[in-house]
Amino acid sequence: MNAVVVRPLTFSEFRTAPLRALGISVVLLLRYAMALFFFGSSLNKITKGWLWSDYGRQVFEARLAELDPASFGAQFLSKFAIPFHLPVSWVFVATTLTVTVTFTLGLATRFGGVAAFWLMTMIGIGGYYDASLLPLWGVAALMIIFPTGQWFGLDRRFHARYPASPWFR
Repeated sequence: MNAVVVRPLTFSEFRTAPLRALGISVVLLLRYAMALFFFGSSLNKITKGWLWSDYGRQVFEARLAELDPASFGAQFLSKFAIPFHLPVSWVFVATTLTVTVTFTLGLATRFGGVAAFWLMTMIGIGGYYDASLLPLWGVAALMIIFPTGQWFGLDRRFHARYPASPWFR
């Protein structure tokens, strides 16, 4: 099976292929904005003590009080997130940091997109669904679909070294 060669973004393309360069630039800008968003989220969780206190449980319980007790979100919180608040918090923070690193470095960006999409889904299931999740899901989907780490990032270098690896495509 032949590997698909993805051209990196170059500054000369702004003259020769301006639409391609503009499209890639917008997607890369979204990647870095998402990395910043996830960095802020993980920093917030760490500084508020989610990893070593019951702060996460308190947040989940407050959200549970706002939900219909028969809803899936209420069941998810009461039977999973609240009883296991520390492991859930650790997974949440680890995932946000993973997304931050993958998007910032352009390293395994498609994996980072899957992790971001999964995390947004878990947030929605936990009863925190609102319209702000839609663009976050959209950006995560763009990171899964497009080879942004090949355009600008470490994926290109690692894919050249490990062409069979799905992590750097």
